[in-house]
Amino acid sequence: MGADFSTFVTLRSRVRVPRAERGQPLVIALHGWGMTPRRFEGWLRSGMEPPGVSWWIPRGILPCEVSSRKIGYSWYVFDGDQIALRASMDEARAYLVRLAEAARRRLAPPAITLLGFSQGGYLASYVALTRPDLFQRLVCCCGRPKAEFVDDLDAARGVRVLVQTGAQDVSLKPELIARGVDPLKQAGLAVVERSYDGDHRMTKEMARDAATFAA
Repeated sequence: MGADFSTFVTLRSRVRVPRAERGQPLVIALHGWGMTPRRFEGWLRSGMEPPGVSWWIPRGILPCEVSSRKIGYSWYVFDGDQIALRASMDEARAYLVRLAEAARRRLAPPAITLLGFSQGGYLASYVALTRPDLFQRLVCCCGRPKAEFVDDLDAARGVRVLVQTGAQDVSLKPELIARGVDPLKQAGLAVVERSYDGDHRMTKEMARDAATFAA
């Protein structure tokens, strides 16, 4: 026997801004489950070294206890229920849409790239492909495009996509990646797939390639 439970909690998120110059392309970078923006910034540092691209790193909207002495952050709730997952992603999408709109007003970037690692990659793909009016480019790192949640892939044809995978990442098998990538290619999106020497982590080479892709 089960029962529904609903709660309404207002949580404040923050955005880490390593670099922000008006008129530059902008990358909004979403960390993975249990991470913090500060930790993710360390992974992205090699991509931030060349000038010419602005970076915003928002904090996940849901705090989670990673260990008894450490709090990390998450983007959505997932227990296997796909309907509930999409509803939770929609809550995060609303926040990221507001963030992108604020970025356009403040920085006037010629293009906004939504980058996501792992859990952030699943969310970034859903948000960017459903809001091509706000996001011109998508980088999905160590995750897969959540294509089955996108109702109109034809409308997203203008979004350029970079899918980055680690050759030793046992959590992402080729058939799983294909489930997300193939529908995008069939819909006519420009998709670049790159494999790197690494496991489930954003490497320095990945960060540099993401910055070049966003420039």
